[in-house]
Amino acid sequence: MATSAPTSVKVKASAPSPIEAKGRDEVNKSQQSSQKIGKVLPWKTQLGLTLILTELWLNAGIIWGVFMLLWAIMGISSGQTYILEILQRKEHPLLFWFTIHLWLLFAAFFFMSNQHIYTFCGAVIAKLGAVFS
Repeated sequence: MATSAPTSVKVKASAPSPIEAKGRDEVNKSQQSSQKIGKVLPWKTQLGLTLILTELWLNAGIIWGVFMLLWAIMGISSGQTYILEILQRKEHPLLFWFTIHLWLLFAAFFFMSNQHIYTFCGAVIAKLGAVFS
């Protein structure tokens, strides 16, 4: 018993399914983003790279304090911070605020480890003590 195969197959022309269209859109976006790589870096990235290179050159420590302070400010304003994973303020408030305070503590440590800033803060505290005594 042999079955006969159709001599012609009709294929219905239709629009691609949403999944196929989404896949093509993602490929197009990734191709566009790969074309933009060599153009202009975002200004925050340029600033960060400049600060890191300056820190490596000067070895002052204060720039790490600037980074910690910026991470704390950006974390508070955005409601999320990172330590190996994203910490959302709404989902993990205690861990989020502990991390923000840790960034601020590290920033203070790096600022105060700079002798010029330490001397300046000591002078300000001494003048404030003289004013209030």
